[in-house]
Amino acid sequence: ITVQNSFGRFEELVALVSCGLEGVNMGYGTGVLRAYFLYYFVRGMTVGIVGTASLFIAEKAAVQQHWLVSARGVGLIVGPMMTPRLISKMVWIGEIQLGAALILICKAVCVAGIPRTSSPAGLYLGFFLMGVAMSTLDTLGLYLVGRYVQKKGGMMLSFYDACYGIGGMLAPFITIAEPDFAWDVLAGIEMLLAMSLAGRRLLKGKPRDWKTKLRIEDGHASQGAVDGSGSPCCIAAVPQRVIRAGIAFTFISQIASTSVSAWGFTFASRSLGLSDTLAAMIPSTFYMSATFTRFIVAPISLRVLPSAVMQASMVFLVAGAFLFRLLTFWTSALPCAIEFHLLLMGVALMGAGCCPHYSFMMVSMAQHGALQPREQGWYSTSVNLGVTAGMVLPSLA
Repeated sequence: ITVQNSFGRFEELVALVSCGLEGVNMGYGTGVLRAYFLYYFVRGMTVGIVGTASLFIAEKAAVQQHWLVSARGVGLIVGPMMTPRLISKMVWIGEIQLGAALILICKAVCVAGIPRTSSPAGLYLGFFLMGVAMSTLDTLGLYLVGRYVQKKGGMMLSFYDACYGIGGMLAPFITIAEPDFAWDVLAGIEMLLAMSLAGRRLLKGKPRDWKTKLRIEDGHASQGAVDGSGSPCCIAAVPQRVIRAGIAFTFISQIASTSVSAWGFTFASRSLGLSDTLAAMIPSTFYMSATFTRFIVAPISLRVLPSAVMQASMVFLVAGAFLFRLLTFWTSALPCAIEFHLLLMGVALMGAGCCPHYSFMMVSMAQHGALQPREQGWYSTSVNLGVTAGMVLPSLA
């Protein structure tokens, strides 16, 4: 009964999200926003598989694991710097479907080639291009949600993040069962998603009234931007101090979350001496906690300011980090059952604390004005800089 009631609430929330999409001028009708639910699931699997399988790939190719994940991190950083103009052009000409499909195909090719490559140079290139494709898709999704979903953007991004968490939760166990096959699963799902978007565009054409655009820059209304009375509207730009504060917080938050999700398996396996199955529970618990918490945060976001949710999340994050550090400080060998469960509790608290940061920080900034593609690119760059630092710094300890 509890499961049925929870599923019923989930359907209601999905209905609310769908209602929030009605009437927007771009994005709706292309299927891209709905495709992002599956994309974020695959993205979570990608991060989980990279965090687990890169250890096996590094050992097979005789390279350092942190150099592989750093190559992906560089791609994640470079992508948002190069793609804001591309994203604006895709939206302007009404080709978000084909553009997203082409990027997905590029990522699928890289993912499929990684387990089949033994050359260090080829692995570095594959991880780098995979990072570029992921960051481009991330920036496109943030731009579409921030511009066309607006007030319900926090709830929609929470559902995206929940899909991301489910993928990350499943990835370590799929990788342990068959490391090479996990990459093929990713590539196959991404190719199917790309074919779906491209097929929809080719069979149904562009969305209705796609030329009606909302382009607001530097606090001035552009052609086609009107308010409810039909008069031209003017939405102010986000103040630079708000953008700087949001970028700084996001950078630090991503370091914390990536350190646990990407290196939890390696730390538990190599430093604590746990078996692969028990070690996989560290990143899986982190994602599971973050995922379930998002289903709680999503309806709360309709009644509580995003900034208040962010502040409350820090209590859980600090408590979980303190518990985890305390246990690892005293436990240098194989932990007993009680210590292991307390470790999982600390990881779960950290997952619950980190869950709203990525999505709610952007929504909090958007409350101050309209975010432009360039600013979305800066935000994505700060996220990916934090991700890269989180993948590299633990290897130096």
